[in-house]
Amino acid sequence: MLKIHEIRSTKNMRGFTLIEMVVVLSVVAILAAILTPTIMKNINDSKIARANNEVQVIAAAMASFFKDTGRWPTSNGTAGNPDYLYILHGPSTANDMNPGSYSSYWGKGSAWSNRKDLFENHLMRNQPGINGTPGGTVYGTTGELKWNGPYLTSLKPDPWGVLYSCNVISLWYTGGNYKYYGVFVLSAGPDKVAQTSFAQDYRTTTPTTGGDDIGVRIK
Repeated sequence: MLKIHEIRSTKNMRGFTLIEMVVVLSVVAILAAILTPTIMKNINDSKIARANNEVQVIAAAMASFFKDTGRWPTSNGTAGNPDYLYILHGPSTANDMNPGSYSSYWGKGSAWSNRKDLFENHLMRNQPGINGTPGGTVYGTTGELKWNGPYLTSLKPDPWGVLYSCNVISLWYTGGNYKYYGVFVLSAGPDKVAQTSFAQDYRTTTPTTGGDDIGVRIK
């Protein structure tokens, strides 16, 4: 009797018909079409929010550096060159910005390639240099004004895997109109192309980021 019951139970079981499978897949496809743009927007919004937060953290670290040392992180670590750098960028593991109108001035491979260094060398460790190579003179560690870092505990690429940059030349260089240019800590944003002019004169305009760049102005 048990064997007959088992056979009858098996005969009463059936799988999905082809029509039922088509209906289920259609419903799934419709839900995916509806939800995917919302999900992607939320992901992109979270990346923008993260970049906004991180440029502010870097800017705050630079402000703390200035408060402690009485100067900006612009030395190349060589005696006689207390102010030398044009660009701070990083982290060292990040990708360069894509080619664009202003990318050549903000990126690792910038037009100012011989006058740039890593944020890490100034804000995470007291090893100022050029292109990541430490120089011979560190920021002072004694007295009333001294390096009292680290000012950053870590530094990651922006949410799109690209470096952050700061046009520190306008924090110290008085040649031409450089001293009147706005200074930004900048992410090139989702398109990975810097669209923010480094030469925005705050006497005639209010310097702002361009395109989809994400940045905070510190001067």
